[in-house]
Amino acid sequence: MTNRRSGATPSWSAPSGLRFFFLLFAGISVLTGLIAAIARLGHWLNTPAADLAVDHGPLMVFGFVGGAIGLERAVAVRARWAWLGPAASAAGVVTTLAGLPKAVPGVFFALSFLVLGLTYVVVHRRQPTLAVLTQAVGVLGGVAAAVVWASGEVFAYAMPLGVLFAVATVIGERLELARVSFTGAAAEERVTALVLALAASSLVFLVHPQIGFAVMGVVLILVALTTVRVDVARHLVNSTGLPRYSAVCMLLGYLWLVVGGAIWVAFGHLETGFVYDAGVHAIFLGFVISMIFAHAPIILTSVIRRTLPYHPVMYVAVVLLHAGLALRLIGDFREATALWQAGGVINVIAVLLFLGVAVFLTGRRALTRRRPGAARERVVR
Repeated sequence: MTNRRSGATPSWSAPSGLRFFFLLFAGISVLTGLIAAIARLGHWLNTPAADLAVDHGPLMVFGFVGGAIGLERAVAVRARWAWLGPAASAAGVVTTLAGLPKAVPGVFFALSFLVLGLTYVVVHRRQPTLAVLTQAVGVLGGVAAAVVWASGEVFAYAMPLGVLFAVATVIGERLELARVSFTGAAAEERVTALVLALAASSLVFLVHPQIGFAVMGVVLILVALTTVRVDVARHLVNSTGLPRYSAVCMLLGYLWLVVGGAIWVAFGHLETGFVYDAGVHAIFLGFVISMIFAHAPIILTSVIRRTLPYHPVMYVAVVLLHAGLALRLIGDFREATALWQAGGVINVIAVLLFLGVAVFLTGRRALTRRRPGAARERVVR
């Protein structure tokens, strides 16, 4: 998600105001998406927030995850045209919140993914790698998910394609960050092949939802088990500070990806209900959000040029995220509404707490650096 190894030759660096402006829309999307989550849990039903409930998935997957990734790539590729992606994503968020027909924000989100795909093409031409190819495969899922949702389908039918986008992007990131230890090129090729298999099974899903969904579940399990075997996070968990924190988040993420894949295989594709809730949130909360927690210090540094320093307090949000998710799934499988709601509320608190801590620590670091004679802290990546 950054230009660490893009091979880019600096050509145009976006001003900080532009980067913060589009980051604001990703922030709006996640905050409104969390409000929608509370509404879906049965709270605030008689308030205007209830109108957001149906847009929880698009706001979180397209507006937040897709918007943040698109913004980071626009910064990395250093080309003015790349900013059409964040602009389209912002338009998608605005038109979703304005209540326009799904076709309108859906087209904007699809356009943002298409521009993201073009940035991967540029990066791949500069330095061809399987990591970039893996992430580019995810773009296919993002575009398809936005188009399916825009066509009028419920988000449950766009969700598996959104999973392809999110999983391919995260796994490609693990490759690109050079924090995956390989025993030769074969390991990288296996991971990439599995992501391609995930894309192929998503095509099967579009034709035969139940068969494709089950196959996707199997592949998700294989992706998690194959990647974690070569991910250096297994060793960094024994270190200290930021490396250990990131490793803990990543290993928990891989665990939840296995859980999510197993739920998909065992129960098949559903549009609503407790089992649907368990499967989708095991992947998007347990895997995707946990990976975002792990990589946030690097992501923020690359986008806003300000450091998010490590602090042990960051573990509080991690504990709440995974404990709340475990409670949520217990509620799902026991069909216990009170447990499901409690777990869901804890999940929302965890994400909000993490955002608040990130803003506070980043701001404090910036103020410290402005003080005359302030010692520069050493950033551990």
